[in-house]
Amino acid sequence: MAGPSQQYATGAIATRSYDTALCIIPPQLRCEEINKLRSLYDKAYEKWPPHINLIYPFVNPEHLPRAKELIEEHFQIRVSERDQTTVRLGGAGIFKQKKDIIVFLQDDSDKEANILGRCRTGALEALGQKISPHVPHLTVGQAQDSSVSARQFLINKVNFLPAFEFDVNSLAILVRERKSGVADANSQMRLWGTVSLGMHGISVAPLDEFWITDVARNREAAASGHELDSISVPESMSNRQVQHGTTYTFNNALQKWSVSTSKTGESAAQKLHVSSYNVLLDSEYPPSHERDPLVIQTILRESALADVLVLQEVSDDFLIFLLQDENVRERYSFVSHGPPNQEDIGPLPSLRNIVVLSKWYFEWDFVPFHRRHKGAIISSFPTLVDGEHENSGPFVVASVHLSAGLTDGSVAAKKVQLQNVITHLKQNHPRSPWVVAGDFNIPTSRYTIDEAVKQKDISRETSSVLDSIDQFLSENGLVDGWAVSRVEGLDETVTLDAADLFEGEEGATFNPGDNPLAAYSSGTSENRPQRYDRIFVRPQDRLKLTKFNYFGLPEFVEGTKSVASDHYGVRAGFDLLSSNGHQNSSGLVSMPLRDIIHKQASPELSFPGDLTAVLSKQGSFPTTDEKTSYDNAFSLIRDILLGNNGDVSNMPDIPLVVVPVGSYALGVWTRGSDIDCLCIGSISSKTFFQLARQRINKADSKGVRLLRKVEANTGTMLELSVNGLNVDLQYCPAADIVHRWSDFAVLPPTDPIFNLPILSLRKLKPIRDLTYIQRTLPSIASFRIAYHFIRRWSTSRGIYSAKFGYLGGIHITLMLSWVCKRLAHDTGYVSAEDLILSFFHYYAYFDWANDMVYDAFFHKKKPRYQRSTREPMVILGFYAPNSNIAHTATVPGLQVLRDELRQADERLSAPGMTWGKFFDSDKPAIQRFLTSSESYVKIDIQYWGRALSHGKGLVGWVESRCINLVIDIHKALPHLSARIWPERFAEDEAHASDAYYHGCYLIGLSRNEANSVIGKEDKAEAKATLQKVFDRFLTQVRGDDRYYDESTAWVDVSLTTSSHVKNLQLDNREWGIYMPDLDPDDDEEDAAYESDVDYEASTSRKLPIRTVTSEPGKAVSSNKLRPASDILNRLRWDANLDPSNYIVGYEDRFLGAKELSLEKWKTEQTDEEFIPQHRILYFKKRGDDSADVVWERATRVDKIFGSGVGDGL
Repeated sequence: MAGPSQQYATGAIATRSYDTALCIIPPQLRCEEINKLRSLYDKAYEKWPPHINLIYPFVNPEHLPRAKELIEEHFQIRVSERDQTTVRLGGAGIFKQKKDIIVFLQDDSDKEANILGRCRTGALEALGQKISPHVPHLTVGQAQDSSVSARQFLINKVNFLPAFEFDVNSLAILVRERKSGVADANSQMRLWGTVSLGMHGISVAPLDEFWITDVARNREAAASGHELDSISVPESMSNRQVQHGTTYTFNNALQKWSVSTSKTGESAAQKLHVSSYNVLLDSEYPPSHERDPLVIQTILRESALADVLVLQEVSDDFLIFLLQDENVRERYSFVSHGPPNQEDIGPLPSLRNIVVLSKWYFEWDFVPFHRRHKGAIISSFPTLVDGEHENSGPFVVASVHLSAGLTDGSVAAKKVQLQNVITHLKQNHPRSPWVVAGDFNIPTSRYTIDEAVKQKDISRETSSVLDSIDQFLSENGLVDGWAVSRVEGLDETVTLDAADLFEGEEGATFNPGDNPLAAYSSGTSENRPQRYDRIFVRPQDRLKLTKFNYFGLPEFVEGTKSVASDHYGVRAGFDLLSSNGHQNSSGLVSMPLRDIIHKQASPELSFPGDLTAVLSKQGSFPTTDEKTSYDNAFSLIRDILLGNNGDVSNMPDIPLVVVPVGSYALGVWTRGSDIDCLCIGSISSKTFFQLARQRINKADSKGVRLLRKVEANTGTMLELSVNGLNVDLQYCPAADIVHRWSDFAVLPPTDPIFNLPILSLRKLKPIRDLTYIQRTLPSIASFRIAYHFIRRWSTSRGIYSAKFGYLGGIHITLMLSWVCKRLAHDTGYVSAEDLILSFFHYYAYFDWANDMVYDAFFHKKKPRYQRSTREPMVILGFYAPNSNIAHTATVPGLQVLRDELRQADERLSAPGMTWGKFFDSDKPAIQRFLTSSESYVKIDIQYWGRALSHGKGLVGWVESRCINLVIDIHKALPHLSARIWPERFAEDEAHASDAYYHGCYLIGLSRNEANSVIGKEDKAEAKATLQKVFDRFLTQVRGDDRYYDESTAWVDVSLTTSSHVKNLQLDNREWGIYMPDLDPDDDEEDAAYESDVDYEASTSRKLPIRTVTSEPGKAVSSNKLRPASDILNRLRWDANLDPSNYIVGYEDRFLGAKELSLEKWKTEQTDEEFIPQHRILYFKKRGDDSADVVWERATRVDKIFGSGVGDGL
C-alpha cells in the first residue's frame, strides 16, 4: 500500500454509528483458546466475535453499501502485492475505558509494516475521515475490579496465551442485530459483508459466522437441560457449550508436554484408586508458593496415590510447579491441562480450576455450569473396563467443584449443577460405571443448616433441597463411597471425637476445629466440620468398593501443626470386575430380609430443633453436670484400677486396659444408667480381683465403695458405687490383647489373637461389638438421637425391659444400627427424623417368625443360627460367640411389641403429627394398662425382715421368675393375650413403714379377637388351668430357701380385676446399699470364674458333671479337702517329688473324663490349652491303677497333705 494521505473534501461518510463496525476477525481455529478466556472475562463475548476493531463506531447501516464500495476501490488502487499482510498477536496490554480495565491481546507485528494500521488508515481515507491515533487490539476481558491483583491476574492469563499469526485478506463489516423489544444488552453483531483488500491472485475464503453458531448452540443446550426445577438461579452472563478437552502426556524425548491423541494400549488393571483433593488457592496475586512443595508431598504419599487424581482450586502457577516434578510425571502419565508456561499451551481458564491426572489415557469434555467459572470435567477411560461389552461402557470419572456458600441461591445452584452433570452422563455414558468426585461444597452439618434456617440465611425449602441431594444421586444409581465403606467396615478415615459431633459431621473433610488452614479460610475455628469432599460411584456391576481413606491430615512438625490444604483429600479403592462375572458390586453375597424403605419426615416432623427439644423436655439427654459426673466417675475408677491415684504400695506396671462398654461408651446413657467397665489384663482373674478389691477399699475416702460381688452369666462382676453412681466392673485375662490394644479396633475376626477360651471371648464381645458399631455407623449423632427417642417411647409404653421379654438397650442398638447403616448404604445421608420413621415402619411389619435381625455388612452370609422353638425373636450381634440377644423374648411379649410398633408407625404417619403430639396422650400408657385388661394376674411380694439385702434378693428372685409365669400362662391358655408391665406396683400405704414392704407385679389378660366369646364352662376350666399354673409358680418361688424365708416373707399369686388394681402406683422403694462379706482367698470361687463353662443364671438348670465313682461302701470324709491347686503346686515344687511321675485326671466338657501328664498341665489362663482347675477329678502316679490315686475330689482322698481321708506324705 503506497501513496500519501488523501482527504476527500466532498462525498465523505460520517463514522458515528455504534450499530456497525469495520474489523478484522482471526480464523476460527485460532480463536479457541481466546474464546475460552473471553467466555469468562469478556462482557461482550455473546455479542461480538473475537475481533480487532479498525473503525468503531462505523457508518450508519444505510451507508454500508457505499462505504464498502469506496473502501474496496481505495484498496484496489493503493495495495501492492509486496505489502505485508501477516498479523502476529501475542502478549497482554491494558487500557482504561470508563470504569473498566480492558485487558487485550496486542499486535506483536513489525511496527513499520503493520497491516492493521495501514488498513485503518486506508479505510478512513476512503471515507473521507481524518486519521486519528489508534492502538489495534483484540479484547480478551475486563478486570473484575480496579485492584492491582485483579488486573495482574487477567494480564497473566493473556500472557500465557500462545502467540499466533494469520494473514489478513479481507475486512469484516458487522451490523448490530436487534430483536423487537429487546434491549441493546442482548443484541448481537452479525456479519453484513466483507471488504476485499484487492490482493491479486489470492482467493479469499468466505467468512463464517462461527460465533453466532456457538451462541445458538449454547442456548439450545441450555434450553434442553435441567433449567432450575422451578428454583431460580442468578443468570450467568455467558452460556457456554460443552467443550472437548485436550489430553496431554509428557514426551521424554522432547522434554515437553505433548497432545496425546490415541490409546497407548489396553490396561490389565484389576484394581483402581480414585483420589480427590482441594489444594486451596489462598491468594490471587501475587500467587503464594509456600505450600506448593507440601501439597506435592501430600499427593505423592502412599495414602494418596491413585490411578486417577482429581484436583480442585488449581492455579496456573501451581500447575506449572506440579508438572515440573519428575515424580508426578512418572506417576501420572496423562493430564487434562498442560503447563501454561509452555509456549504452545494456553492458560487454565479460571482462577480456581479442576485438573485431572491419570496413569491411564483418557478423553474428556468440559461441561460448563450456569455460573461463570464453574463446570465439570467428564473423563472417559477407554482402556479401563471393557467398553465393548453390550451392558457396559468405558470407566467414567466426573470431576466437580460446586458453588460455595449457604444461601438460597447457592444451594439451588449446587442442585442444578449436579443435575447437569447427571444429565450429561446419562446422555453420553448411559451404560458406563461412573465415579463422581470432587469438592461438592454441600454443607452436611445439621447444626450449621438448622442455624442457617433459624437466622433466616436460608429458607426451610432450601434446607429440604439440601436433604434431597443425596436422594437425587441415589435415584440415579450413585452411592456415597464414604457411607458405603463406613457401613461395610472398609473405611480407614480418622474418626473425630463423636461426643462433640452433630448430625452429618462424621467423616468431615473440612474441619476448622482441627485444621488451621480451614479455620483461616472460614474465618473462625468455631465453624462446624463439614464433609465437603466426596466420591460417589455407580458400579454397574463392574466396580466393587474395597477401601476408602483420607490423606493430607494435619501433622506436627517441630511442635507446630502443619497441613497442606484446608481440605482433606479422599481416596476410594475399587476392584474391577469382569464383564461375565456375576459378582455383587456392593460386596455382599446376599442382602438379607426385605428392603428398608427410606421414610421421609413430613414438614411438621422436620422443623429444625423440634425433635431434640421434645427429647430434652422428656429428660432423655443428660445435663452438662451429669455428663461431668459420669466422666469423672469413670476417670476415677480407671485411675484407681491402674494405680494412677498416688497409691504406689501395690503391684506396679501391670499391663491393664480399662474401657467403658454399654450405653455409657456408646453415648446413649440416661440419668440413672450404670457405667459398665471392662478391664483387660495379663494377670489371672484371681489376682486381678484381689488387687482391685485392695485398691478400691483404699479409695473409700474418694467416694468409691465396693457393693457386692455378683456371679453373672458372663462370670464374676463387681458392683461399685463411685460418688453415688453405680459402676459394674468385669475382667478378662488376655495378655496379647493388652499388648496390641492400639490395633484392637481394626483386628480381623480371624486374627490368632482371638483364639481364646469361650468365656474370655464372651467377656470381649461387648467391647468388640461396640467398637465395630462405632467404627461403622455413618452418623453417630443421628443414631444417638434416634436411640434416645426409641428408648423414651419404649419406656413410656411399658416395653423397655429385656428381662421381661421386651426391648433392652442392646436390642435397640442392634436393630437401629442395621436400619441406619442399610439406609446410608442405599440412599446416603439419613437424618435422625427419617431414621426414626424408617425404624418403626420396618420393624412394625418385620417377619420375626422367618427372619432374623443381623448386620449383613458384617455377616457376608446369613448366619448359621439354629433357633429353638422358645425363641420367637432372634437378634444377633457381631463377633463370636454369637448368641441371640433376644433370648428372653416370649410369644406374648412379641405380640405386644408388634402392636406397639404398628401403632407408633401409624401415629408418625398421620397428617399433622409433631414430635410433641406423639408423646402427648390423654391417658398415659400405664393407666391404660391398669384399666384395659379384663383381668390381671397379681404377684404379691411381702417382706418384713430386717436385712435389706434379703429383701432385695427376694424381690429380684421373684422378678426373674415372672417371665416364666407369662410363658406358662400362654402355653396353658393360648387364646389369651398376656402382657406384663415391666415395673413393680405398690399400694400408697406400702411406703409408710420401713419395716414392712408390700409390692406386686401385674400381668394383664385379654381375650384375642378370634376368641371373643367364651362360655361359663370354658371360663371355669380356664380359671382352673390358671390356678395350676399359679401353684407351679409358687412352688418354684417358695421352694428356694436362698431367697424365700416364710418367717420374714410371703409371695402369692391371684387373679383380680381392673377395679382392684387401677389405683396402684409404681413402686419407687429404694433398697439401699449393702455389702455382703467377701472372701478374697476363696480359691474355688475364683477358679470357677476362670473356667470357660457357659455359665447360666443361678436358677437355671445345670447339666450334671460326670465324676469318678467312689468305691462301694467307702465312707466319704466330712473333713475339708485341700483344693486341687494346692495339690498341683505341691507336686510341681516339692523337691522330693518328680512331676513327671504324676497324671492329672480331668473332666472334658465334650468327651468326659480324660488324663494329661502333669508336666503338660497349663495354669496360665491366657494359654490356649488352659483347663480350669475346678475340672480336675484326681491325681495319680504314672503306671499306677486308679485304686491308688493320691488325690480325688469325689472320694475326698488326699495322700499328699492328709486332708479329707488321706494320711499325707
